Amino acid sequence: MERRNFLLSAAAGGFASSPQAITVRGPLAASALGLTLAHEHLFSNFGEPPEEPGKYDEAALLAAVVPYAKSIRSLGCATIVDGTAAWFGRQPRLLRRISELTGLNILSNTGYYGAAKDQYIPPQAQQESAQQIAARWLDEFRNGIGGTGIRPGFLKLGVDPGPLSPIDRKLITAAAITHRQSGLAIAVHTGESGESAREQLAVLQSEGVSAKAWIWIHANKVTDLAALKAAAEAGAWISLDGLDNETIPRHLELAQQLKAWGRLRQVLLSHDGNSFRAGGKRPMRPYSALFTHFLPMLQNAGFAQEEIRWLTVDNPSTAYSLGNAAIR
Repeated sequence: MERRNFLLSAAAGGFASSPQAITVRGPLAASALGLTLAHEHLFSNFGEPPEEPGKYDEAALLAAVVPYAKSIRSLGCATIVDGTAAWFGRQPRLLRRISELTGLNILSNTGYYGAAKDQYIPPQAQQESAQQIAARWLDEFRNGIGGTGIRPGFLKLGVDPGPLSPIDRKLITAAAITHRQSGLAIAVHTGESGESAREQLAVLQSEGVSAKAWIWIHANKVTDLAALKAAAEAGAWISLDGLDNETIPRHLELAQQLKAWGRLRQVLLSHDGNSFRAGGKRPMRPYSALFTHFLPMLQNAGFAQEEIRWLTVDNPSTAYSLGNAAIR
């Protein structure tokens, strides 16, 4: 976004001049985020019918999530970026309660999830313009989500594979408008689709938004390495966020490739875990493998401590700072 607009937006939100992130308990110096899991779900209703806000058995949710989240904190995690979007279980009030009970910093989001064949896009978004959709997201940024006063820390979107559909293109355009006025990072569920990544970056460029504001969510699934390299060379963030015991070798391979390209300062790590799936109906998907397996593997593969700090602390601190495209 233009630096002047960002500074005006920051002033309107009452932020200091140093880079800030917005957590569910309020603004925080980005440098204080610490070791960050860049894409997890503390809970969600994904796979269930759309609803906003998410409705849960709160006692059961807290009983499941809080002890597990505390165990992740004990492993060294300080911040979790929660990717549960509007209409598939977003509930910032519960995120704030979990943050209070565990001491974790947690970021929630605004935006719409256009993947999964559009089933989580609210009906009005089909009819509204990109400007009207952006106005809704900016209202959440300025005034809080659903009357809670809790502000989003980033934009979370999803798109279906392949060429952008008209609704997906509209969502990316709305995200660009929102970013220009808020500084929020644009994190988009893109997965293996290099074609979609190229089109998204083209839309952002046409809207005057740098690739440095865009996060390729689930880039670990990509097979088109040329598209991955092109996105990295454009300045995009590359989120390798499917860590588990089976995928760790692939994550290491991609981290080594991005290091060879000189792009390690743009890589984010996470699991896409979920400690209360489908309202508790499905088994937990853990998010501890980074600590127990992957970080030792990086060390054994010759990654320096400074490089590991980039991946786990410095990169997410910058990626989720307001106006990160202006900061980098």
